[in-house]
Amino acid sequence: MSYFLTIFPRFFLGAVILILSLSTTEVILADDMIDETSPEHQALLLAKESLSEPNFTLREDYWKGEVAPRTGRAVRLQFFKRNEYRLFFGVAPTALPKGSRLHLHIIDQENAEVSTVAGEPDAPAVKLVFENNVGSGLYLVLMRIEMPPGPFPDTEIPAVLFYGWR
Repeated sequence: MSYFLTIFPRFFLGAVILILSLSTTEVILADDMIDETSPEHQALLLAKESLSEPNFTLREDYWKGEVAPRTGRAVRLQFFKRNEYRLFFGVAPTALPKGSRLHLHIIDQENAEVSTVAGEPDAPAVKLVFENNVGSGLYLVLMRIEMPPGPFPDTEIPAVLFYGWR
């Protein structure tokens, strides 16, 4: 009997914390959870507003890797007709050369560009909103980093791509 009374308050407190954490829609980017210079932090800062919307779903898995300014990086994603997709491309700001600009392009199965966005110079993240009226299927998402004129090192920049829909 005493064992039950000892365990029950801990279980009850844990259940209350779990319920409260599941019911909140506020996004908190704690300094100790994600490094401020990480690509994830940069992309999530742009996604923060979308995450507070009740009908928006952020996909749990995401692309993480490196993007070479000379070639870019492409991934294939499946989009369904009549959904609005939001893509968040972020890079490590410490690795981004001064004056660089991020680009996202969505290309359909016929190799036609259906949506594009260019970020501001020196901005470490960019958001693309794609209202899919084209059709369901696989789309190519191209991530590019446009460098300012002049010689630049042949390096790869840490990057992430998150996306969600509503």
